[in-house]
Amino acid sequence: MFAGPASLRVPSETRALWFCVLAAPATIALISLVFPSVSFSEFVLLIVGGMLFISIGRGRLLGSSIRIDARQLPELAALAGEVAARLGIRTPQIFVRDDPFVPIVAVGIGEPYALVISSQYYEHVRRGELAFLIGRELAHIAAGHTRLTSLLSASGRENPVVAVVFGAWLRRTEYTADRVGLLCCDDLADAMGAISISTFHAIGRRVDMTAIAEQRQELEAEPALRMGEWVASAPYATNRLQALFAFHASPLAREWRERLAKPRPLQNEADDSSPEAVSRRDCASLGRRLAAIGLDLSIISAIVKTPLGSQVAKTAAFDKGDLDGMPHWLQTILSHTSFSFDPGSIVTLLAFFLYSAVLVGVSGQTLGMMIMELRVVTTRFERPTPLQAFWRYLVAFFSTIFTVATIGFFVRVHPHDRLSGTRLVRARK
Repeated sequence: MFAGPASLRVPSETRALWFCVLAAPATIALISLVFPSVSFSEFVLLIVGGMLFISIGRGRLLGSSIRIDARQLPELAALAGEVAARLGIRTPQIFVRDDPFVPIVAVGIGEPYALVISSQYYEHVRRGELAFLIGRELAHIAAGHTRLTSLLSASGRENPVVAVVFGAWLRRTEYTADRVGLLCCDDLADAMGAISISTFHAIGRRVDMTAIAEQRQELEAEPALRMGEWVASAPYATNRLQALFAFHASPLAREWRERLAKPRPLQNEADDSSPEAVSRRDCASLGRRLAAIGLDLSIISAIVKTPLGSQVAKTAAFDKGDLDGMPHWLQTILSHTSFSFDPGSIVTLLAFFLYSAVLVGVSGQTLGMMIMELRVVTTRFERPTPLQAFWRYLVAFFSTIFTVATIGFFVRVHPHDRLSGTRLVRARK
């Protein structure tokens, strides 16, 4: 649906994303001038925090929301299944929660995705209108939008800073999703009704959306009035309606109505059954390992750069020529390593391995592993003991400072995994 000449993706969406990404450092710098308290390290922590929020979000949804299935609101489960089958994608997990601000949102940076519906809006929408809203969110999943939007705003609520940095792209993703939502409902009236209810809540049923669309003429006549949309993550309702009218009458919409009228086969689920023992193929790939380590290092580096972390690093800073006062065994080791310590680097390195050992010992994965869906297990897919986790990272620490880890990093089973009897595998395994 989102590639090739008949793509439903708004043509300028991809260009807007690249523009936002390339312009992000300059935009963040400008924000820092206006709000000096917002540093780059804090911004990194906010992004990583959003990723963590998504990773643990399923547990929060299970604990405080209604999971929809054949026993809970079966009509909603059936409608979501119909829309997903029509689009040829897997039905995400569906939850209903009490949220007065966000009518519906799709979240997730990978399978399984979740579709979260507000109970306060659910009672006010009709079946066709709900099909439009569900179709929109499934479009976000299928188009890959949620992989980034979930990190930028884990709860689906608008974040002013994120809207300034990524707003140009976010607004275009809404137009793309509206196109798919329109194809999933019965007619244009359902789409207009859904936009009315999701924008104006209960009073939306009494709003004449045709009159709302006419308000766009006043916006077009006064350029200054359009500036409010530039700092928002969603386009004006008037612009969404105008775009829907244009798409509804287009040949592309007619072509896709014919395509979606035919049943579309779902992609087969991958067989994730696991043997009793971990094989080499079960171990995580190099790319996922690097991504998880990069995320964990970002967290540690950002913490070290905070005022408290900077003070600790300054107190403990040393280089290889300044080993006085350290234990004799550590002096001997560090004097023979090829690792060059700049001020504070030893603090970051020790903090990284201590952080990893503690989290793996407690939960089997670090925050970076959690985000990248990785987990440390024993050779029989069991959770490692705290002692195993400590031994794993003690070996990893010394193999790093002696640069042995660099050699062994390109194999599936690292030396510290072999010595500690552990393996790093996909969490779904």
